[in-house]
Formats: sequence, C-alpha cells, structure tokens
Amino acid sequence: MKPVPIFGDFAFVPVTWWILVLLVAAALTGLLIVSRRRLVRDDAEPAARRAWWRRLAIVVVIVLALAGPAIRGSEAISVSNVEIYMVVDRTGSMAAEDYQGKGPKGVDQSASTRLDGVRADMRAIREAFPDSRFSIIALDNAAARELPLTHDTNAVDAWIGSFKQEVTSHATGSSLEVALPLLGQTLAQSRQSDPKDIRLVYIFSDGEATDEGRGAQVADNAGISWQSLDGLVDGGAVLGYGSTEGGKMRSYDGSPSTGEHTQSDYITDGQGGQPGVSKIDADELQKVAKEMGLPYYHRTGGSGDDPTSKFTNLDIEAVSADGRAKTNARVYLTWPLGLIAFGLLLWEILDLMRADRRLRLLMGRGR
Repeated sequence: MKPVPIFGDFAFVPVTWWILVLLVAAALTGLLIVSRRRLVRDDAEPAARRAWWRRLAIVVVIVLALAGPAIRGSEAISVSNVEIYMVVDRTGSMAAEDYQGKGPKGVDQSASTRLDGVRADMRAIREAFPDSRFSIIALDNAAARELPLTHDTNAVDAWIGSFKQEVTSHATGSSLEVALPLLGQTLAQSRQSDPKDIRLVYIFSDGEATDEGRGAQVADNAGISWQSLDGLVDGGAVLGYGSTEGGKMRSYDGSPSTGEHTQSDYITDGQGGQPGVSKIDADELQKVAKEMGLPYYHRTGGSGDDPTSKFTNLDIEAVSADGRAKTNARVYLTWPLGLIAFGLLLWEILDLMRADRRLRLLMGRGR
C-alpha cells in the first residue's frame, strides 16, 4: 500500500486497503455516536460514561493499527535478492585442449579443455550463492537465454553438467559482442522489475573473435556497449580461458562419440587441412572487464590460478555502492497499539463480567 507521509520518517502504511480502513472507522464511529446519544437520553451513571470513553479509546487504537503507523527503517538485502547472470562461450574454440586442470574420469581422451575449466568455475559460483537466482546465456553463432532466472539449483547443475560445444558444421564465427544485446536487454528488464536486487555478471570465454566484426556491428547498431552495462551490474567477473600457445579442438557433430574427450578428428583451420589452433585473446577480455567495471581472472587450471573465492566471496553491501544493500523498508509501530488494545479489551471484559454479576444479584433479589 502507498505510504501517507505525516512528518519526517513517520507515515501511515495501511495493513489493508484504505477504503476498508475508512469503512471500519465509519462503522465503529457510528456505533459510538448511537451509544453516546443513549447515555445522554438515559442520564447514565458515571460508570457507563467511563465505559463509553474506554470504548472510544478502543476504536481509536483499532483504527490507528489498521492505518499502519510506521517509520522508515533499513533492511539488509539477503543473498536471495542476488541475481547471477552467467554468459557462457561454447564456441568450438572453447573445446581447445590447453587447460591444465583435471578432465572428467572414464573418457576416451583425457586431455582437459577450456570447457572443463568453465564447468568447474560455474559450479564454484553456484555453490557460493546457493540461495540466489541464476540465469544462463549461451553464446555461439548467436546468443540464447538457455536458463531464465531461477532458484532451482538442480536445473543450474543439470545445465552445467550437460552443455557441449557448438556443432562444428554449424559454426559461422562468433565474438563476445554477439551476447551484448541480449545481456543488456535482460539486465535492463531486471533493473526495471526488481530495482533493489543485486545483479552479478560472470563471463566465461577465451575472448577470440571469429565473426569479422559482425557481432560488434550489431551491438553498435543497437546502441549498446560493454561500458553501457556498467550501471546495470553490481559485481561479478570476466573469466578467461586458454593459453598464448593455444590448443587444438576436437570436432563435434552432436553425437556422443565426437567432441571434447573423444578420438574425433581435430577441427581444421581451412588452410591446408591442418588442425586449427585457438589462442586466448586476453586483451579483449581485459577490455570487456574494464568497461564493465569488473575484475578479470585468467583461468589456466594450473597452480598459479587465483582461488575461486577471489570471485565468489563477495560482500553484498560492498558491491552495492548506491546503497541498495539497505532497502527503504518500513518498520511498523503497531505492537505498542496492540498492547494498549489488549489492556483496554481486558478492562472491558472485566467490567462486563462485573456488570453481569450485579445484574444476576438484582434478578435474584427480585424473585
């Protein structure tokens, strides 16, 4: 309900619709007026007059309680008010076998891929924010929202465990900018619908652009840039995968016997049929991170990597620089009125019991 300011931080925030509060007040006031006229007409005793004033006090307390007296307070945003957006590059280059971390067990080809690193880091983020809402945007030739905002961590885990690189024959080139319009639209809509929520963005990519600038042109035509997202994002990180030496990638046709960790042929470079080699574009990733106001972490899977806690242990109040870590909550002051009402009603009940006892005595004497 819309608050009605009175003075300073004090306001009335009704616990129900204002029309109901007014109807209750009118009905109770009408009863008081009728009983008051009866007191004047019948030349009532002092005890009856005191009872009328007590009932007036009860009515005032009830109406005040329904009107919801409140003061402005502060309420810490909980982790459940955190939205986490994960932008996952699953182009063929992300299957490059230059990740130093451990690959999955029981596979034909145990060489670890960049996607293995992505899966490990996504799980670390998911586990660090168990009560948050997650959304996943996958990036290859186009960007698609594969998981809308959800509290269902089982759905998040299932996606992480099942996602694959793009089908090699479908690849036509890509870049991080391909995800810009969808990510920007998603963040803007979230900001409009839930302005007090905290939004974290994690980007998982090798930064390699192979679309000859098409993605950047589309984003430019839409009037959106990484820098324009800075005001919509409260934290997160850009995570880069790959090495300067580069790695080869297994081809994938959509069947379980192809792709990473199999013996399928390597993706060729189109020039002489030699296996293609993908190298990380750290400069591009660092540029994206800088423009979004996020830290950048190079993820090699080796001992020199920063622990995942560097990009998951976030102080929610710290990342909310504009004060949204404290929402403009209202603290109701109805409990003192409840105590007063309880005392007045108890007094009323005891008074009625005494009046009933006196009436019984009078009736007994009249027999």
